[in-house]
Amino acid sequence: MSNVAVHILNWSRRLLAWLLSAWLVVFTGAVVALALIVSLYYWQTESCVRLSGLVLQLFGITAAAVGIRDTRRMFGKPSFLELVRSWFVAMPGLRSRIISATASSTGSASGFAIGHAWRGAGADPTLESRLTAAEANLKELYERANAAESTFDKHVRTATQNLREEKELRQEAERQLHSKIEAASTDGLHLAALGVFWLACGVIMSTAPNELLRLVG
Repeated sequence: MSNVAVHILNWSRRLLAWLLSAWLVVFTGAVVALALIVSLYYWQTESCVRLSGLVLQLFGITAAAVGIRDTRRMFGKPSFLELVRSWFVAMPGLRSRIISATASSTGSASGFAIGHAWRGAGADPTLESRLTAAEANLKELYERANAAESTFDKHVRTATQNLREEKELRQEAERQLHSKIEAASTDGLHLAALGVFWLACGVIMSTAPNELLRLVG
């Protein structure tokens, strides 16, 4: 394969990728151009222009409806039929509904107490018994301080882990919301804009077919 053929093939691929990047605009223009060519240059009759305009209007209404539906589904909003059904369900009847209320209460209490023994020197303390008691009490205080420090460290680690998880969940929720907003801006709303353009072209063709035919000769 020659260099010219390779160059043309690469250019064709780049051109196709460029067209596909704006496929929505190309498709919109292609549909309108097809309607104009068929009605104004092929058949060249008023009825054909009006019917082509009607088809564009139907396409536009359908595209706008699909875009609105996709945006509604993306944000979890109920459809029009669901709203109508819920409205009919909420219609008050002739007989009043009896609403009975029941109240129940449950209570629970739990207590957790830790007892610590303090060793005394005895009824008739001596120097040795006092030293022994002081040593035992210091050991008890040391163990209690270590336990309190260990509990505090555990609470700090738990709180840090909870904050980290909450931060990750918040970031994920923000990321999903950003994705939904971006998708709504690029998909649903663009499709609705396409429908509006088709609808406008269809209205023009259906309203002024003779003027358009005279314009193209």
